[in-house]
Amino acid sequence: MVIDKHTLLVIEKLQLTENNNQVEGVISAAISNLEKTANIEAARLFILQLSGWLKDLSPLDWNSTQWSCLRYASIYLSIYLREYSMTALV
Repeated sequence: MVIDKHTLLVIEKLQLTENNNQVEGVISAAISNLEKTANIEAARLFILQLSGWLKDLSPLDWNSTQWSCLRYASIYLSIYLREYSMTALV
C-alpha cells in the first residue's frame, strides 16, 4: 500500500533527524506531498499511522538525540491531528 511505504520512508528519515527543524521539515513535506500526489484522505491515513507508530516507541530503543526528535515528531504531528479534526479518532 502506498501509505505504508510512505510511512516507512518518513520513519527512516525521522530516525536520522538531529533537531526539531528537521523533524518539522520531514513531516510537513511528507503531508504536503501526499496531499498533492494522492488526496486528503491519504494524508489523514498517513498521519494516523505515523502517530500510532510514534506512540508505541520506547525510549530504551533510541539514543538521546533520536528520542528527543521522535518525541518532538509526536508533538508536532498533533498539530496536524487537530487540523484534520482527528483527535477524537486517535
